[in-house]
Amino acid sequence: MNPRAAAHRILGEVRRGALSDRAASRILPAVDAADRGLALDIAFGCLRLRARLDAWIRACADRPPSRMDRAVRDWLRIGVYQLTELRTPDHAAVGETVGAARSALGRRRAGYVNAVLRALTRRRDADPFPDPDADPVGHLCSWGSHPEWLVRRWLARWELADVRRLVEQQNRPPDVVVRMLTGEDPAPPDGVELEPVPGWPRSYRLERGLPETALSHLRAVAQDPAASAVVDYAGDRLAEPVLDVCAAPGTKALGLAAGYGVPVVALDISHRRLARLGAPARRLGLPVSAAVADARRLPVAEAGTVLADVPCTGTGVLRRRADARWRLGQRGLDDLVALQREIVDACAAAVRPGGLLVYSTCSLEREENEGQVDAFLDRRPDYRRDPPGAGARSDCVTPRGDLFVRPWLTGTDGAYAARLRRIA
Repeated sequence: MNPRAAAHRILGEVRRGALSDRAASRILPAVDAADRGLALDIAFGCLRLRARLDAWIRACADRPPSRMDRAVRDWLRIGVYQLTELRTPDHAAVGETVGAARSALGRRRAGYVNAVLRALTRRRDADPFPDPDADPVGHLCSWGSHPEWLVRRWLARWELADVRRLVEQQNRPPDVVVRMLTGEDPAPPDGVELEPVPGWPRSYRLERGLPETALSHLRAVAQDPAASAVVDYAGDRLAEPVLDVCAAPGTKALGLAAGYGVPVVALDISHRRLARLGAPARRLGLPVSAAVADARRLPVAEAGTVLADVPCTGTGVLRRRADARWRLGQRGLDDLVALQREIVDACAAAVRPGGLLVYSTCSLEREENEGQVDAFLDRRPDYRRDPPGAGARSDCVTPRGDLFVRPWLTGTDGAYAARLRRIA
């Protein structure tokens, strides 16, 4: 399949409700291996930068994107992304895109795509975005390609310069990072090149080669440093049994088992996602077992340690979930906060006196993080905050002892965690 046609199909499936990663996994096998990277880059780039691309389209077309045929609009986004972000030569970006669009749309509609893209090649020095000083919200929503409700939330909490850096970080494609599960330096196989990630021990950026090739030769998992920070923050001397709740795909469970030498039971409601844990656990020879379970109704009488990595908005990992920012809303946030409360209460009931509950998210939102923990401690006076584990990175620990990884400072995903000790 033509890589631009594949990108268009991914955009169409996402528009109809599919998750971007699942749509890509279904469509990319039909693309030549050499072209899959381009197809994925175009599709996910169009999803992340949708509002930025639409600002360019609005400046060059005779109607706003909201009034366009949706298939035509997706082809325009594909072309604009190549012209403005990939810096593809004009003749290739326009010619290849229009040629692929003609096969799908027919000559007349493809002609419209051609006209708008040609107009952009003549107006590329223009600036279609609001002035960042006069209208910072509008600039961060259009150039920054983030929903307004989220931009306003962040600006109410952090300085404008920090929010701009956060938006820039969330718009970059994520690196592939492998986390060594033991202390030795990696010995990658031929064809694989790794570079240490500064400030994050045992984390290495994949510079060359395939992730599956690297992982097949190393005692490692594919894991962003922010997720690794949660494992380090959890600390050692974990009382058994250790449960990882909402565990799929299971890299934190593997990290706990390898780093602290304890058997871990991984629980998740999704059998499909949990099944991905089996192969790496066997390959690494780690004592990790798995069971399907609803975290609100744990099939466990008592546990020494529970890691509750709860479902969340994922606003700390928007670069990794290309379409997620456009699915979020205040109502979804409120629903997730209610679900998190149910899960943390169920997990707290399972921890024996003296045991540890580690609550974590990949969110940046106060309601899901410290607000959720503060409300829990008000309900459960038999719990208190516990100091972080010795491996926690000090500049990511808040004055109250919680972990908070800020993407604009670390260049990673975002993460939050709190250690909650049940009073003996």
